[in-house]
Amino acid sequence: MKTRSSDVQGSNRGKRKAPEGDDNDRGGKRRSVQSDEQKTAPQVNDHGRGKKRLAPINEQKKRKILKGIHGCVSPHTCRSSFSWFEQDIWTYIARFLDGKSLVMLGPTSKWFNTTVMDDSIWRFAYLRDLQVPKPCLVSSSWNKIYASAFVMLIQYVSSFSDHKLILSGSDTEITDWMRIGAFTLDSRMSLLTESLNGQLKVPREGNIEQMLQSSGSCIIEDIKSGIWIADLQLVRCPICDLSTCDGTMQTLDSRHIELFLNEGYKDGSWDYNLIGSHKVQKDTNAACGAIFDLKHLKASSASGILHLKSWIGEPDDSQPKAVITTHAVAVHTRLQKNEGILVKYQTMKAGIDGDVVAIRISQQLL
Repeated sequence: MKTRSSDVQGSNRGKRKAPEGDDNDRGGKRRSVQSDEQKTAPQVNDHGRGKKRLAPINEQKKRKILKGIHGCVSPHTCRSSFSWFEQDIWTYIARFLDGKSLVMLGPTSKWFNTTVMDDSIWRFAYLRDLQVPKPCLVSSSWNKIYASAFVMLIQYVSSFSDHKLILSGSDTEITDWMRIGAFTLDSRMSLLTESLNGQLKVPREGNIEQMLQSSGSCIIEDIKSGIWIADLQLVRCPICDLSTCDGTMQTLDSRHIELFLNEGYKDGSWDYNLIGSHKVQKDTNAACGAIFDLKHLKASSASGILHLKSWIGEPDDSQPKAVITTHAVAVHTRLQKNEGILVKYQTMKAGIDGDVVAIRISQQLL
């Protein structure tokens, strides 16, 4: 039987059309499946060749998220530079390392080599290791100054004696060396003395020889101000055939921190000159030497050096003792029975008319 199209339309005229997605959401599922298939299915061009397959939207979002956190990956990931390291943080960490550790850290990479060469790190290490009371202006880089204070010291100690060879336990010579520390000379005048008993006598008249004869002290001028390093040298030579040997001797050796970096010192044109000597021809209980900044002579720290019982030890203690303050340094060694000592005062100038850059006070047994 034939059915007219109008009858079909009429039969459906009173019925509400179900929305897409009803019927247990089968329609929506079909659409989502079809849309996903369209997105994932390869497209074909006119020649039947497949075009490049497009990644799903969800995967593209994940890739964007991963790309955003890529900078937080491990430092071992291969990258062109250490840009994720904060230099200020590593500069702060490097301050807790000693000089040897800093030298070992530098060659590990170009980035660390640049970081540890920061001058502020070596300035901090120098002031910390030498316990410098306060920093001063310098003309050289701090890493070179640090190296001169510790590395170049080996060459300096080796050339200290006329024997040119210092071996602990040698039959002819036993040399002891002790780093005392660092102090500051603010003024251009200093008091050198061999006497630490009672109050300091500051000579005001006469030349250096006359000062030494009258009070056992002298004043020197034109001293280069800044940070100075003080060391103690002990040379014991009981048997020696060398005419140039000074015998058993104690030396308080002090120098400006930049001395080793000057060309005049390196080429040997700067040398020590004897400015005065004082001979004590009788049994001497102790060998003493001290350097005071004349400007701070009345400071409490300077008077503390004169209080010998606080730092020279017990009466039977024959070990060398040293004390250092902000503006002064002193040494003291008890001696066995002797025939006297010869005290020598030497200075090194930066050229003929230059400033004094090094001072030595030595006591030699007669």
